[in-house]
Parts: sequence; structure tokens; C-alpha cells
Amino acid sequence: MRKTVVTIGTVAVVMFSSFFSPSISLANKSITDIKDERKQLKKELSKAEKKATKIIKEIEELDNEIKVLNDSYQKNKQAIKEVKEEVEEVNSEIEVLEDNIQERFSILTERARSYQQAGGNISFLEVVLGSKSFSDFISRVSAINQITQSDAAIIEEQQKEQEKVNEKLKELEELDEELSQMQELIEEQKKTTKEMKKKQKEEEKKLKSEIAKLKKEDEQLANKIKSLTSKPAKPTNSGTNNIKVHNNSGGILGWPTVGGYISSPFGQRWGRPHNGIDIARTDRSVKPPILAAESGVVETAEFQSNGYGKVVVINHGNGLKTKYAHLDSISVSTGQSVERGQQIGIMGQTGNSTGIHLHIEVYENGSLRNPASYLQ
Repeated sequence: MRKTVVTIGTVAVVMFSSFFSPSISLANKSITDIKDERKQLKKELSKAEKKATKIIKEIEELDNEIKVLNDSYQKNKQAIKEVKEEVEEVNSEIEVLEDNIQERFSILTERARSYQQAGGNISFLEVVLGSKSFSDFISRVSAINQITQSDAAIIEEQQKEQEKVNEKLKELEELDEELSQMQELIEEQKKTTKEMKKKQKEEEKKLKSEIAKLKKEDEQLANKIKSLTSKPAKPTNSGTNNIKVHNNSGGILGWPTVGGYISSPFGQRWGRPHNGIDIARTDRSVKPPILAAESGVVETAEFQSNGYGKVVVINHGNGLKTKYAHLDSISVSTGQSVERGQQIGIMGQTGNSTGIHLHIEVYENGSLRNPASYLQ
């Protein structure tokens, strides 16, 4: 009898963790802080996207697992059908065998009755005396042997047929039990796999929502950075005669702070040279970041007691250097490479300063230059 073997895949359970995006609070934050926050947000976004990709792949694997289980279910269903057909065949065989056994039992009974009516025993001498000739004698002896052998054969065949019926029934019972257990296992695995897929779908939905939220926050941060680096603020005290507002025009160097305006120009001031320009903050409620006017290498990052206070000097190459003074804090170190627009400190009033502002100087091939001619 043919048996159908159905292979059932093992379902792996995967646990998931939720993402929580950082809340954005841009008030009173420097551009470096905002960039750092965006960098961290992008890490969270990348992590969420990788997680979502993994979940989508796992859902596909679960779909394949469900397909395998459905195929197994159909194969097992076919196997059950075949077993039922074999059950019918075996039942038919059983009926035939029972009829044969009954028939042979009747023959044996009749044979015993005839044998008993003949005296219970037919001796060899009676066969000889009753023979009319030698050939008749041979025929009678052969007939007796055939009758004896036939009786033995009928009994032996009856026993074999009975054993065959028992084997058929046993095999049928084992197969029926095997198929029933297999059917239960398939149903259980199908149920488990579908529940897992449902959970994965829910997690996928949550992650997609979280990714959308993170992308929106990333866009907000990008817009804020753009506005801080490219859109100068208007001065609050434009009535002062010596004030020049940053207008993004001319020069090769970037504006060294966020917003602000020139509060004191290059040249003579109070009867003595002013070696740079002063840039005051627009919003007096915050200390804006100080930005590298161009890419280069930090030559100096220290406090100087000559009145400049906390100072950063950047060598931009080709004989061009910039100096940033009166910083409240320094966020770079000597020997560090910086990019144009990178934060190097916070505007302050360290050293000889009457208020919070940036004093910036420009040197070209060692000669002092007017920063206003170089700044954009």
C-alpha cells in the first residue's frame, strides 16, 4: 500500500521592537546642535527602514510558508482520499475472504461427514481388495492421497487468508492514525503562521508610520539648517550710522555666523586701528554659532590674554587665514580640519569686549585685509 509523506516547514517566530523618534525642539539651538540632531535622526530613520525591509522579507517568507502548508494540506487530503478508497477495497477483500473461509469450512465439514460415513477410516487393504485391477488399485491409492492433501491445503490456505485479512486491517489502522495526526499538525501550523503574519503586518504598519514621521522631522531640520545658513536676519538697530547689514553679496568667504550685522567696520576707530570688523547678533535672546568662513585647518584654538579672549584661527591655504575673537566657547581644536559653514564656537564677549559680538580678521599672505571685502 502506498503512503504519502508530507513535509511541513518549521515556522520561526520573530519578535519586534518599536522605534521612538526624537522630538524636535529647535528653539535656541545652534546650527551644530541641529546638525547633530539631524544626524541622530537619520540614524534612527535608517534603522527603521532596515527594520521595515526585514519585516517585509519575513512577511514574504511567511506567505511562502503558508503556501507550503496549503500544498501539504492538499496532498494530505488526497492521501486521506486514497486511504478511504483502500479501506473500501480492504472491506471488499474481507467480505470475499470471509465467504471463502465459510465455503472452505463447509467443504471440510462435508469431507468429515463423508469420511465418518465410510467407517471413519479407509484402510489400505480395503483399497487393495476392492480394486478390480492393478491400474484400478493405483487410481484408488492416488485418489486417497489427493483427498488427504486437498484437506491439508484447504486448512493451510484458510489460515493464510485469515492472516492476510488481519495484516490489511492493521495496516489500515496505522495509516489512518498517521494521516489524522498529520492533518492536526498542518492545521495547527497554518493557524500559527497566519497569526504571525497578522502581527508582522501590524508591525509593518507601525514602522511605515514611524518612517513617515522621521522623514517629516528630517525635512524640518533640513529646512531649519538651510534657513540658518543662507537667510540673514535683519538688524534691530538699523538706525546706527556705522552698521552694515549682511546681504549675501560679493566676497569669497562665507558669512561667519547665523544672521547678524556689521556693527563696527574695518579701519580707524576711536583714534586707533580696528584690524577687523565686528558682527553683532540680531536676536539678543540667543548666542548664535560662529561658523568657519571657508574650509581649512585650525591653527589656533585658545584663550589669549591680549584682549581677544577666546580665539580660533583657521588656515584656508593659498596664503588666506581668518581669525575669530571674543568667543564664548570653542568647539574645535588645533590641527582639526573644518568645512565651510561648520560651527567652530559660540558668539560671546570674552577678552576686551563691551558686548556680545564676533570680531573677525582676514589675512592674505600675512597682510591684514578688510573682511567686508571677502565676506559674502
